[in-house]
Amino acid sequence: MMMNSLTVNGKLGTVTIDTLPIQCRWLVDFKQSHFTFKLSSNGQTAHITEEYSNESCYTLSDIELTASRYYDIEVTVYGTNSEVEVLNASLISGNKGEFQGRWITSHSEPVSDEHYYQDCPNSIFRKQFTAGKPTYEALIHIVGLGYYTLFVNGQKVSNYELNNDWTNYSELVYYDTFDISSYLQQGENEIVVELANGWYNPAPLTLFGKYNLRRNLTTGQPTLLADVVLKDHDNQRVISTDVSWERTAGPYLFNNLYLGEVIDFRLLEQIENRLVNPEWKPALVSEGPTGTLKPSYLDKICRGEEVAPKHIHSLSATDHIVDFGTMISGFIYAEFTAQEGDEVEFLYSEQLAQNGTLDTDSTLAGFVGKDVEPDVIVPGGAGAPKRGEQRDRCICRTGKMHFINRYTYHSFRFVQVTGITLEQLHQIKAVYANTLLSPTGRFTSSDEHINRLYHAAEITKQNNIHSVIEDCARERLAYGGDMVALAHSQAMMFNSAQLYEKTIKDFIAEQRVNGGFPETAPFMGIQTKGTGEGAGPLGWQLAVPYLLKTHYQYYGQQALVIELLPALERQMKHLDSLDQDQLEQFCLGDWGSKVADKNNIKNGSPALSFTAACFYYYHLTLLVELCKVAGWDDKYGKYNQQALDYKQKLINRYRNNDGSYADRSQTSYVFALYFDLEADPRHLILDLKGLIQNAGFDIECGIFGQSFLYQIANRCDLNQLIYPWLSNSIGIPSMLQDGSGSLNEFFGENYNGSCNHAMFSSYVSWLYSGLGGISVDSNACAADRITIQPFFEPNIDGVNCAFQSVRGEISCAWQREKSGNITLTVRVPKGLKSARLILPKEWQETIHQLPVKIVNENLVQFNISETPKLQLTMKTGLLAVNENC
Repeated sequence: MMMNSLTVNGKLGTVTIDTLPIQCRWLVDFKQSHFTFKLSSNGQTAHITEEYSNESCYTLSDIELTASRYYDIEVTVYGTNSEVEVLNASLISGNKGEFQGRWITSHSEPVSDEHYYQDCPNSIFRKQFTAGKPTYEALIHIVGLGYYTLFVNGQKVSNYELNNDWTNYSELVYYDTFDISSYLQQGENEIVVELANGWYNPAPLTLFGKYNLRRNLTTGQPTLLADVVLKDHDNQRVISTDVSWERTAGPYLFNNLYLGEVIDFRLLEQIENRLVNPEWKPALVSEGPTGTLKPSYLDKICRGEEVAPKHIHSLSATDHIVDFGTMISGFIYAEFTAQEGDEVEFLYSEQLAQNGTLDTDSTLAGFVGKDVEPDVIVPGGAGAPKRGEQRDRCICRTGKMHFINRYTYHSFRFVQVTGITLEQLHQIKAVYANTLLSPTGRFTSSDEHINRLYHAAEITKQNNIHSVIEDCARERLAYGGDMVALAHSQAMMFNSAQLYEKTIKDFIAEQRVNGGFPETAPFMGIQTKGTGEGAGPLGWQLAVPYLLKTHYQYYGQQALVIELLPALERQMKHLDSLDQDQLEQFCLGDWGSKVADKNNIKNGSPALSFTAACFYYYHLTLLVELCKVAGWDDKYGKYNQQALDYKQKLINRYRNNDGSYADRSQTSYVFALYFDLEADPRHLILDLKGLIQNAGFDIECGIFGQSFLYQIANRCDLNQLIYPWLSNSIGIPSMLQDGSGSLNEFFGENYNGSCNHAMFSSYVSWLYSGLGGISVDSNACAADRITIQPFFEPNIDGVNCAFQSVRGEISCAWQREKSGNITLTVRVPKGLKSARLILPKEWQETIHQLPVKIVNENLVQFNISETPKLQLTMKTGLLAVNENC
């Protein structure tokens, strides 16, 4: 959010809202004394208020919105020195899920598993109508499952791709609202909607040889629901989907998210790509999914940067491997010429085999076709291809064709093009396509290696967000454990408010009958070492309370916490029913640890029983914190006592006589420190330092242990371990040796792993909180409490770091001069409840104008809440911060 801006429910621009509350937040570049808030529609005031407060947020919860109407919001902000700023935004009220239209489809019967892979053209619908009078307002409420593209009078509406948002459609369906008034004309008009399979009609591939998505997801034939609301000055007219809409077959003979798409260009005109002689028939009314219809608020998938080939190698005259030099998640775009009936194929891969051909193993859908063990090849089920590869095929007409993916996306660095010569291939490029999240973070340093790591995390995270936070192209599933490990790094880099809210609600929509949450949401069957009846393992079930707490910490919506707390209580009741002495039965531990037993990955994580108990304890403490946020005092007291009692049991059971915990692995030390199991943790800190140093600065923890370590590095005097680890050739840098710029799934030999997997990208949180010094305090609400505590790594000469919080930009930059001086510049927003600057004690005299508080024998703390900009310089040598947890 930029300075002097106003957001509605966390978004700039016009948003669609069905139900209250509405949260408006703004930024101005002066100190606020009071504000007025006005909501109006068609010049009529619906709500107005004035508040004398420096809180730059207003929540509206006590009026009723009229459906399908524009509303204007005006916030006038007054400053303490007579400043005045008027900020404007708007919203469209949805139809509250009360569609007049019916679900329509082209196919009444579901396709059988064995016939799914046969040619089945996608569906196109149209509605022609006359607008006799000029319309002053025209809205369309629409949902197309699985994916849809909307055209009005031949123009595509919006820049969205791969739309609609994936959810459990039996519980929740998101619809979109568009203003189409600028697309309409007086007289004849035509609305066209093209549908594709998406997640609503997935392939019956048996992922990992056993999970058939069609057995677990809510599925059906692609289907459409829409209301077109036209208003002139005399009346309102609604055009709804029904049998008066017409259907025809589209040019995509096959489309699937994992496997690609087949397009027949012979069915399209060359000039405008319109259908050749389509046969229109009345649409068929269908049942459609049963989920509650809600307006979509998620940032949408859009096309991003285009990448030209770095190198093209021809295997033969009509077989070429194109290397884009970087890892892409998105589309291929190609212009080529061919003859009638020729076929051009695109095969995608993240890596090359040693002989220079494509190695597609890392992206095989659910490992289908992979030789995972000697004489064991993962089956794909009835009718499935032998290998679940990403392929597109174009059946050509004579002349030039322009091909770009529309209803699938690929993870690739390499693409093999067969069927044409290089002379026929006029242009080819890769196009990033992912959920378009606004960047909130900025980080650069004097160390290009560190900058490269930052960019790798940025690319890999973005590559794996397509309306859900995915793991990788092989699965494309939203795993709760990965989200927990990456929550803070994600929030620092991108505005994830809407993404986190949707994710949390995805898990709650899938809450099992017993109260547990699944391992992935939407739930597709995986429940490895779960707690029963489809619920996932303990660490993965943390996704709901952890993301809800993180959402409040960074974005501050108490109403969301209050709304969702009952679901967390149901979950806690379920967890309390487990055998507390056998929690390791329900836990995967510190997943991805280097010292895990590779022959027993489900039970081989270090300190498994201990980490399981810590995860259970974390569920309790997060529930305690959220009850406090909600103001549930009685339940706060109840759960807090339960947490205190369990903590003591945890210590009694797993504390060794020498003060260490469990198996004395790096993971056990990190977990003991993260969960504050020792009143005086200095011995744990020293032992952990010794373990990591003796391992050659190889951090052996898995995704949780690493994430927790980065978060406690400042307060536990562990910063000096992180840079050597991030520079270690057997650490994160080992994932980037192929030059693709993305992170791998596993360290070392990445067999069976993805080459485009973000689960170890949590180190970004340390780049911000350690090197950059910026962290949002754990007790913050919408980033209203922050700490600046930079670590002046001796091997780095300077860092420039910034975080665009919802309250304004926080920045910290430091530069080491040749003289040995360090110049530090800090900026914080006005109006924070708390802003602390923590520095080594030798800096105390440098900031003599500010009150100082002694943190310990080595650190001092300054209150900079009323000091928006601070710049100071001091001469210092190598720093050894020694702050206890």
